[in-house]
Amino acid sequence: MSRSTTHTFTCPCGQPFSGQAYEYVNAAEDPHLRYVVLAGLINVATCPNCGRRAAISTPFVYSDPAYKILAYVHPRADAPEDARILILEKLRDVYMDASKVRDQQSNKDENNNGGRVVSLTPSEAKDMPPLKVVFGIEQLGEVIGAVLSPEDRLGRLALSTQSRNEAERGQFHDITRKLATEMGCCIEVEDQPDEYTVWVHGSRRQVGALMRELATRG
Repeated sequence: MSRSTTHTFTCPCGQPFSGQAYEYVNAAEDPHLRYVVLAGLINVATCPNCGRRAAISTPFVYSDPAYKILAYVHPRADAPEDARILILEKLRDVYMDASKVRDQQSNKDENNNGGRVVSLTPSEAKDMPPLKVVFGIEQLGEVIGAVLSPEDRLGRLALSTQSRNEAERGQFHDITRKLATEMGCCIEVEDQPDEYTVWVHGSRRQVGALMRELATRG
């Protein structure tokens, strides 16, 4: 299961708001998060009042077993070289420890000493993909995009209304969010004075299915 924490912000416009910061993304159990990453929306909070965005600079692990991707994601694409080297060295040690298979004797020692050893079964160690270290969400998107089929690559659909009525905009948001959720997609909102737009992000297959659903209802 993916893991996240809630962060609270106060926007320059004065509006307090919160956002989720993911520490672990499991695309096997939460496939829509694959497209949250590809859309550049992971660990980004948006003010509901003015639309300003706040990036939450939290490193996280991205796991996508279907495509054999296991990546440690550092939020800064411009991380200096010395910082990159230090991160790579630490992660190499952690990964090597996690990949070790504990034998019966080590189990016995652990029980006697009350220690905690991170280990995997032989099958888990064999199936564990190599750990990638990426710097910045854009680089992670390139890693994911390189292994997706054309139909599974990122697709986008814009749904908009020119109504200025807040209640109507809220209803429009709820309807599009529900449809997107049913299709396994995620949404992004652009709230402008003259137009309210909900961007739907998902695979091209999912977005195509949503377009057909809308045409049927229309």
